[in-house]
Amino acid sequence: MTALPRLSPAFTGDRLFPVNAAYMARTDHHQTRLLGIKPYNLDSITLALMGLLNGCPTVRHRSGVTDEALALLESAGLTVSEDMRVYEDDVQAERHGDDLISEGYKLFWPYPLRESRFPTDGHIVPPELWRRLNAKRYLSRMVPASNIAPREILPLERMTVFCFKHPVFLKAGGEEPTASGFAVHYCPDREHALRAVKWFRENDVQELIVEEALPIESSWCATIVVEQSRTAYIGAAEQEFEAPGKQCGSIIDEANPLPESGVQLAVMAGEEARKQGFVGVAGLDIGQTSNGELVVFDPNFRFNGSSVQVFLHCSAARRAGLAVSVSAQSPSSLTVHDLARALRGPIDDGWLVPTRVIDGTLLPIAEAASIFTGFILGADRADAAANREALERLLKP
Repeated sequence: MTALPRLSPAFTGDRLFPVNAAYMARTDHHQTRLLGIKPYNLDSITLALMGLLNGCPTVRHRSGVTDEALALLESAGLTVSEDMRVYEDDVQAERHGDDLISEGYKLFWPYPLRESRFPTDGHIVPPELWRRLNAKRYLSRMVPASNIAPREILPLERMTVFCFKHPVFLKAGGEEPTASGFAVHYCPDREHALRAVKWFRENDVQELIVEEALPIESSWCATIVVEQSRTAYIGAAEQEFEAPGKQCGSIIDEANPLPESGVQLAVMAGEEARKQGFVGVAGLDIGQTSNGELVVFDPNFRFNGSSVQVFLHCSAARRAGLAVSVSAQSPSSLTVHDLARALRGPIDDGWLVPTRVIDGTLLPIAEAASIFTGFILGADRADAAANREALERLLKP
């Protein structure tokens, strides 16, 4: 089989982060308690952005950088050429972080590292700034109030007497990291709201955002890159939801792009963050109501689950002659060797792009023989969905 043409990310790695940046993402359970992730994700997060950080020092868990895993990414047209520091456990990962700082690098990550473990000046974005930019309570500082859903910010103890006049979303306030709608509860009535309040109390959330549930027809995560001198818009992935507020995937459909006014909102927020000292990849969750109004829901000044898909979509779509891509992730009972064999056909046919492959034998807490992450292409949404079903069949033992 002829080798596939190389994929070209929409933005080159040397512009995603400053030249003195090093990727070190191994954090702890306390920092990720409101993300809804599993224990193994503390290590799988370190395997993100494959093919986008070439030339950059990275700290990667050994389960995703085996010869077989890297060969599979290479076969799909990704180029992975990093100054890679491989680790087995959290202690070794943090020691790599120490070494990188001593070499003059500063660390970047999607979620704050273990509290006070590294010096404040050892981060590209200081943790205090990161928390402020990602706190939903400060969203009105980033975009106009007219582009924010009607809401109130209330302490938890007031929620038991709050008068619910219409359906709302209850969201964790404060400055703890959140993602994927785990700390978001749709409440169509008071009964649901009281159950949600109980959940927040059990998870030690002290402040809530009470946001009116607007009639949203489409919602996107808009990806931007904040450089030291400007903010660049890269693209947007439409969000798929399994329930109101609970995201389950991403789709890029050239027939349903983020409106230009949404692009402007994303760049506006990026510019505000840049003035405060932020640099790097970020995303803004932006919805469009049934009457065409655009609403910014969440600031995500970190890379997102759809970021790699956005960076690679245009190149992969051109190569395959297919306009739509959908995200895919699957724990599998197949070994990495059998997984690679199962994926070979779709990769060679151009409609599958793996972006992360994990050997479960090297990450036992994953409770899977292997884990695949990537995206699937199709001529349209129906074709992409059909290819997703075909992939699911291929991954069955």
